[in-house]
Amino acid sequence: MIVGLEIKQKRSIHPIRWTIYFVIIVFLAVSAYYSYRWFMTGELPIVKAANLGMQKVDETPVTEAQVKTHSVPSNHPRYISIPAIGVSQTRVFGVGVNKNNILDAPNNINDAVWYNKSATPGSGFGAVLIDAHNGGYTKDGVFVDLYKLAKGDEVQLERGDGKLMRYRVVSNDTMSLDDVNTYGMKNMMMSVDANKEGLSLITCAGNYVPRLGQFDKRVMIRAVAE
Repeated sequence: MIVGLEIKQKRSIHPIRWTIYFVIIVFLAVSAYYSYRWFMTGELPIVKAANLGMQKVDETPVTEAQVKTHSVPSNHPRYISIPAIGVSQTRVFGVGVNKNNILDAPNNINDAVWYNKSATPGSGFGAVLIDAHNGGYTKDGVFVDLYKLAKGDEVQLERGDGKLMRYRVVSNDTMSLDDVNTYGMKNMMMSVDANKEGLSLITCAGNYVPRLGQFDKRVMIRAVAE
């Protein structure tokens, strides 16, 4: 019996293959790092990702007929207009808070809401609190340019009975969510001028933080009645 020869093939090193493996590993590590930072802080990498996980909001345009037929009780805000940023006769709906004591948001990016435990327009005290979206998945919301308001800009509220209330902006601040929840919302429920009725406007700003399920900043506008 003839014993066969065992032939051992010498392994060759392929630099290109190992370079590709190295690049893939580095890419995965960097992606994991930025994904973690995005999840924890909302800080986006150089290439911006889509706002995945954001609460779904209706982007359907509001028709002229829907605006005209919108009705509310006589002393409640029916429409809000802010000429300086192109907001005109935007519908306002009354809302409360959810089970987590968080102010409910408008169902549509083209509408605004009034917190029904805040002041009513024309009451002469406290502050009327209005909230609206800065945008949705693909379109801008009614308050997208709220941060642009300057001291002295006019804001108009039309009540259910047709009476027009006018306010002038006094302050414009962008605050962290922590500051908003600590003392910001409390201040927004009070007039900045104890002798005049106030109006407070709020919308989201900053980064969307998946861990929190919301944006990390808010634009806070305070105005007083003329």
